[in-house]
Amino acid sequence: YGEPESLPKDAKVVALEVEPKAVALSRWTDSAQILITARLATGEALDVTRLAKLELGGFSKSAASVSASGVVLPKANGSVTVKASFAGKSVSVPVKVAGIGKSLDTDFIRDVNPVLTKAGCNQGTCHGAKEGKNGFKLSLRGYDAEYDVRAFTDELASRRANVASPDDSLMLLKPTGAVPHQGQKVFDPGELNYRIIREWIGAGAKLNVKAARVTKIELSPQNPVVQKVGARQQMRVIATYSDGSTRDVTTLAFVDTGNQDVAKTDGANVVTTLRRGEAPMLARFEGAYAATTVTVMGDRS
Repeated sequence: YGEPESLPKDAKVVALEVEPKAVALSRWTDSAQILITARLATGEALDVTRLAKLELGGFSKSAASVSASGVVLPKANGSVTVKASFAGKSVSVPVKVAGIGKSLDTDFIRDVNPVLTKAGCNQGTCHGAKEGKNGFKLSLRGYDAEYDVRAFTDELASRRANVASPDDSLMLLKPTGAVPHQGQKVFDPGELNYRIIREWIGAGAKLNVKAARVTKIELSPQNPVVQKVGARQQMRVIATYSDGSTRDVTTLAFVDTGNQDVAKTDGANVVTTLRRGEAPMLARFEGAYAATTVTVMGDRS
């Protein structure tokens, strides 16, 4: 069968399928996870997101970027196409970027809190603990935004969120390792998560209590079947907000497994299969949950 992350021997790809069919990005803080699936002549499906060749096409190639793992990020207003090629087949996804202006607005509830949660800052093992850590406490998993913003802005003479000099804020200096941090380094200066927090501080570190909140999330693909032990399956998480808008939150959500003997997950929400069986998957993002089951068939020869 060869390597698990490869096309099985003698397998024939009859079509490539993509999810979603189109991508629309309207904020500079957004991203989208593309999922590429190869349909084999046997009827089996194989996740080839990391195996396919991904290229940008169209007149506005500078409008977006795409990583080798299929994450699309907006760069400027315009339209671009992501073309995925694998085993002689190809499929394209139109990407439209609009609303990216000079004003890099960020919202604590929509943008900053999910970044802090993904970085682990407000988890029970860190500042979300009952007594906090090293004199600094956040609400567990960010359930109380008002409490958290006050913790950043009112305590320590606002050294944690320095609106006069954002780069000198402790909530940036500590996670980047610029000053000693028991929680170690969690992101680098200049990367997307750093910029999101920095822009929020620079705009005054305010809280918009009327910001739309997550009402539900959806996990896909639903009930995927993985043929080989060792093969991997990319998951996608889509959030729906109280204003009716939807957003791809795959890079910020958590997907955990209820059966670590059969499968494991990583920070990019890729499921790696370990042995034959079924593994329930639970996705969570900003207080909302969704579930599915990954089935690992294994060698049945």
